[in-house]
Amino acid sequence: MAVVDALATVALTVVIPPFLIVLVTVLVLASLGKSLGLRQKYVQFLLKVFEFGRQRLSKNYGKASGDEQEEEEEEDQVSREVICRDKLVLRPTLDKDNNEGLDTHEFELGDCLDYIRTGMEAIVDDEVTKRFSAEELTSWNFLTRTNCQYEFISVRLTIFWVVGFILRYFLLLPLRIIILLIGMVVMVVCTYIVGCLPESKMKHRLNSSVSVFCFDFLSGALSLVCTYHNQENVPRRGICVANHTTPIDVLVLACDNTYDMVGQRHGGFLGIFQRALSRASAHIWFERSESKDRFAVARRLREHVEDPEKLPILIFPEGTCINNTSVMQFKKGTFEVGGIIYPVAIKYDPRFGDAFWNSSKESMLSYIYMMMTSWAIVCDVWYLPPMTRREGESSIDFANRVKAEIARQGGLVDLVWDGGLKRSAPKIEWKQQYQQEFSRRLKVQNVNAEKKEEKTE
Repeated sequence: MAVVDALATVALTVVIPPFLIVLVTVLVLASLGKSLGLRQKYVQFLLKVFEFGRQRLSKNYGKASGDEQEEEEEEDQVSREVICRDKLVLRPTLDKDNNEGLDTHEFELGDCLDYIRTGMEAIVDDEVTKRFSAEELTSWNFLTRTNCQYEFISVRLTIFWVVGFILRYFLLLPLRIIILLIGMVVMVVCTYIVGCLPESKMKHRLNSSVSVFCFDFLSGALSLVCTYHNQENVPRRGICVANHTTPIDVLVLACDNTYDMVGQRHGGFLGIFQRALSRASAHIWFERSESKDRFAVARRLREHVEDPEKLPILIFPEGTCINNTSVMQFKKGTFEVGGIIYPVAIKYDPRFGDAFWNSSKESMLSYIYMMMTSWAIVCDVWYLPPMTRREGESSIDFANRVKAEIARQGGLVDLVWDGGLKRSAPKIEWKQQYQQEFSRRLKVQNVNAEKKEEKTE
């Protein structure tokens, strides 16, 4: 026992002082908004490793198979274009004023084939459901979160994968857990101190500094590397809207600016952060299922925007997480409030780790574990010029215009579908709308056929 105690004492003496030095250094640099650039160098090294893996895979599979794969991808692209072009022609429309051709056409059984074809194409090329699953990678990133066992293709790839596994789980993961725990304690303490201060400009300035410092420190738990573009458009007041992929979106944006937030009230791990943040600033949390909460949120949101002393408020109008390949329907409530809208586009690099959170399948703790055992979280953020509602423009049109700008800048697909389809079936009104249109066509055709028979007689 004496020998064990002596070894433990020596180990603590050797390990703790360097760790304390590193910790103090990180705290000081984070408080000053500085960094040593180690994360960027780490990411550049990973890119070289991924390129090595891609070359080894292409070598093992053979150049011919690579060329065949490219040809198949080109054929698939052509097929998708043909399908899209056919959809424009054959998809049943809902234009009630368009009766052209119905007066000369009698109903035939083949008239329903347009609807059948549209339904089959929607099943084969489903552009909605695939937005709720992990984004496909163009090359392997040395993680086993894939359907193919690339780690056993060659000895070199196996060695790299084993070394990466040891690095991620036995070095990075413990360090990230320590940073996360310390960061949570620091945030709770700092926000509590700020919350005890009386309302004043000094409190607002202190809250801004503390918020950026805490989130920047917490970003170390994920090895977050974020590049911010067009910082002259950083929101200073009003409403900031962004596409939504993960709760980490908040961390990404809060490392560069201070926001008040609007979102669903959570328990557990996320609830700790929400309660801590609410002590220092005027955040708005609500229950999605409570209609009274929705009306209260709209009222508080309007009051917040009209107060020039308040921070810009951060909202994700999609209302759910999408896998960062597209932007889905924006809820119109945010765009009915008025004021200036600051659009922000966020695009993650899936090669280093899939940031998408499928809340219907993964708990928050399991998701954080997946993020902390990934290589890193790398993303780009674009601050777009502020936008206002045009005269005579509806809130829905304004929301679609903002969404289109975010999709264009982030290189994302602009979809009209509601992200709520991830948890619920399509509205029955949508199906009834097509049924009513089809029955209207049949009625018009029958009336025209009767008139034609009368003229013949």
